[in-house]
Amino acid sequence: KVEKKVKLVYKIWIEGKTKAFGEGPYKLLRKVEQLGSLNKAAQDMNMSYSKAWSIIKRAERELGIMLVESNKGGTGGGGSRLTRQAKTLLTQYDEFYREAGEKLTKLYSKYFGELL
Repeated sequence: KVEKKVKLVYKIWIEGKTKAFGEGPYKLLRKVEQLGSLNKAAQDMNMSYSKAWSIIKRAERELGIMLVESNKGGTGGGGSRLTRQAKTLLTQYDEFYREAGEKLTKLYSKYFGELL
């Protein structure tokens, strides 16, 4: 059997007036959840803090929900945590993306399986 040279690739995002939420904001929020800090998440992703901040703020504005709660510095330093709504959004996005991927893969096979 000949190895396939092409494959299905897709990106899914939610849009308002501008791009509101997709893979980038998703990964950033997961890093904030993991590291407990927007600054640490930005550093880990090789991105400036200001860029990370603007991604979060744009998503919050477009989606109409708060995603990150920040604690100001002090003895132990500052930090960030996801809001309950952000955790729900990430869970729903995970499930939606997985299910959409399954359906897109089936459609791809249906229309291009024999051809490509």
